[in-house]
Amino acid sequence: MISRRDLIRVGAAAALTPFARRAEALSQVDALSFSFAFFSDTHVGLKYNIAENRSMFAEMAALPLAFGINGGDVTDYGWVGEYANYREILKTAPFQVHHIPGNHDVRWSPLGPKAYREGTGDPMYKSFSHKGIHFALLDSTIPLSHYGHFESEMLRWLEADLKQAGREIPIFVATHHWVGREGIMVDNESELLRIIEPYNVKLILNAHGHSDLLWTWNGVPNTMNKGLYQLSWERLGIDRKQSQAHLSRRTKEHPEQKHLLSIPLDAPKEKRAIWPVQIDLKPADEIKDFRWDDTPWQPIALLSTAKLVGGTHNLAYRAGKDEYRYAGKVEAPASAKGMKPIWDRKLSGGVMSHLRLGRDVLYVSAMDGSLTALRSKDGEPLWTAHTGGYCHSSPLVLKNLIVVGSADGNVYAFDRNTGKPRWKTPTHGPVYASGAEAQGIVAIGSGDGTIYGLEAATGNIKWLYEIPKSETSFVQSPAATDGERFYFGAWDRRLYALDARTGEFRWSQACTEKTWPYSPAIGGPAVGGGRVYVPANGNILWSFYAETGEPVWSCNSPGDKFGYSSPCLVDDRIYIGCLGDKGEVRCVSSIGQILWTTAIGSTIYDSSPCHAAGVVTIGSVNGLVTSMSAEDGKVLGQYHLPTGHILASPVAEPGRVYAASLSDHVVAFDIKAT
Repeated sequence: MISRRDLIRVGAAAALTPFARRAEALSQVDALSFSFAFFSDTHVGLKYNIAENRSMFAEMAALPLAFGINGGDVTDYGWVGEYANYREILKTAPFQVHHIPGNHDVRWSPLGPKAYREGTGDPMYKSFSHKGIHFALLDSTIPLSHYGHFESEMLRWLEADLKQAGREIPIFVATHHWVGREGIMVDNESELLRIIEPYNVKLILNAHGHSDLLWTWNGVPNTMNKGLYQLSWERLGIDRKQSQAHLSRRTKEHPEQKHLLSIPLDAPKEKRAIWPVQIDLKPADEIKDFRWDDTPWQPIALLSTAKLVGGTHNLAYRAGKDEYRYAGKVEAPASAKGMKPIWDRKLSGGVMSHLRLGRDVLYVSAMDGSLTALRSKDGEPLWTAHTGGYCHSSPLVLKNLIVVGSADGNVYAFDRNTGKPRWKTPTHGPVYASGAEAQGIVAIGSGDGTIYGLEAATGNIKWLYEIPKSETSFVQSPAATDGERFYFGAWDRRLYALDARTGEFRWSQACTEKTWPYSPAIGGPAVGGGRVYVPANGNILWSFYAETGEPVWSCNSPGDKFGYSSPCLVDDRIYIGCLGDKGEVRCVSSIGQILWTTAIGSTIYDSSPCHAAGVVTIGSVNGLVTSMSAEDGKVLGQYHLPTGHILASPVAEPGRVYAASLSDHVVAFDIKAT
C-alpha cells in the first residue's frame, strides 16, 4: 500500500533534485495512476443479456483498465447455469473483476450465497487496496428478498477494516442497493454513514436502480449506472499528478465516455463526527424539504415531531434535487394508550424469522447464525447457541429441543433448557425453511430440492422426498402439519402434502397458472378443520381439503395483494397481511369471504400476523409494528422499532406481543384488546 506520506516524499524528491532525478520522481508518481471500470446489473440469464454484456466487456478490454467492479445482480435468478454463462463472458476480460452480490443473486436462488460465491469466486463482502487507494465492497443483500440491509456482522468488519486503512488513504465504497437518495432501499444506511464519516471516502458506487445518476449524501458523491446489459458503465481514472479521481460514463445514448466529476484525493484537513448530541430541527436556510423515515418529502416549514408514532425515527433533509443529508434519530414517546414497550433487547444479528414462544421463553434465530433464548417477562438472555450460517429458518419448539435450519446446509437441534447442541444433520443446500413436527418426525425443506424427515430425538434421516427437478424446486417457507401429513409450498408453483410417518407423496396442487415467481413459496400454509390455507404470489388465497388436496375455494384481494404473508388461522377466521403501498391486513372467513380490511399505511412484505386474546399484530417493512382488534380490525396501537426492516413475524400471548427486525432488536409490548 502506498501511503500519502510516501507520495509527499516522492513529490519532495522531485522538487529538490536535478532534472533527471526530478523526471524519475515524477515518473514514480505517474506510475501510481490507474483507471478502473465500475458496472453493475449484468443480469446474465440462461439465454439472454449475454451478447449485450459481451459487447461491453469487449469495449472495456480495449482500454488500459487495472480491474473492474461489478456492483451486483450478476445474474438474473442466481442459478448455477447463469453463473456458468457469466464466467464465459469474464474470460474475455484482460483484467480482474471484483464482485458484490445483488438481490437477484440471492432472492430466488436455491443455493443463494453459496451459488454466488462459487459462481464469482468472491466472498459476499471484502476490501482490497490498489496503488494507495482502498476499496470496500459491501454486501447489502437480504437473502430471499429484494430489500437492502447492512448486517451487523459486516458493519463490525467494516469498522475494523477502515480503522486499519487509516484516515488519509482515499477510499471508494461499493454497495448494490443505493444509499442516501430518493426511496430508502437500505434500512440502516445511517449506520454506514456513521462508520465512513471520519474517513477519506471519495465516492460511493451504487447500483440496483437501473438509472444513470449522480448525487451527494452528506457531502459524499454517489453514482449509479443503468445495467451493463443496457450499455452503461463508468470509468474512474486515478490521476496522481493532479491528485484527483476523474469519473466518466458511457451510455447507450452517448457511447463515448463523458466526463462527469473530478474528486480531490487528498483528505480534508478536518473530519468531525456528524452525530449531534441533539438533532437540529431548525436546519440551515438552504434546506428545502424533510422526511421522516420513508415518508414522502415535505416542505421544511411543516417539520414537526408532534404526529410521530412512538419509537425510533430517522430525519433526512434535502437541499436540492440531488443533495441529501441525514440529520439524525428522534425517539418519540409511546402513546399512553395502545402499545406500551416493556423491554428492548439487542441481539448480535438482525432477525427475519418467525419468533417462537414456549414455557415463558422467547426463542429467536438471527442472521448472524445465532439462536437466543430470552426470558419473556424481562428479555433476560438465558442462553445463545450458534449455527454455521445465517438463520432465515425459524425455531421449532419441541418438548426438550429447539430445532432450526441454517444457511450452512445443516439442521440443528439444541437443548431447550441449556442451548447445548444435541444433534446436527447435513443437507446438500442451505436450509431456509422452517420445520414442523408430527409423530416424532421433524420435516423441513432444503435448498437442494429435498424435504427431509428427521427423527426428532436423534436427527437421523427417516425419509426423503425429492421435489421434481427444476431450477426452482426448493422450499423456503415454514412447513405445516395436521398430525397426519406435512404441507409445503415450493417455488415450482405447487403445494405438496406428504405422509408424516413415511414421507410418501399424498397430493400436490398447482396454485397459479402463471410462471414460477407466482408460486405459494413465501407465505407458508396454515392447516385446521380439515382444510389447508395457502397464499400464492399471484394474489390468490387458496383453501384445499387437507386429505385429498381438492380445492374448496380461492379468493383474490381487491387492493394490496395476497402472497408473501403467511395466514394466521384462529377458529374460523384467517388473518393475513397483503403486499402493497397501503399495508392492508385482511380478515377472511373460512368460506373465503373478506370480513374486514385495515390499511395500516406502511408496506407489509414477509411479516405474518400473530394472534392472542383478541389482538392481531403484524410488522411493516419500515419498522412499524401495528396491533389491531381481531373482531373488526380497529387499530389498537402502533410503535416504530429501532431502525431496520421488519421481515420477521411477531408472536403473542394474552396481553403481550413480541416483535423483532433487522435492527438486531427484540421488543416486548403490553397490549389490550380494548
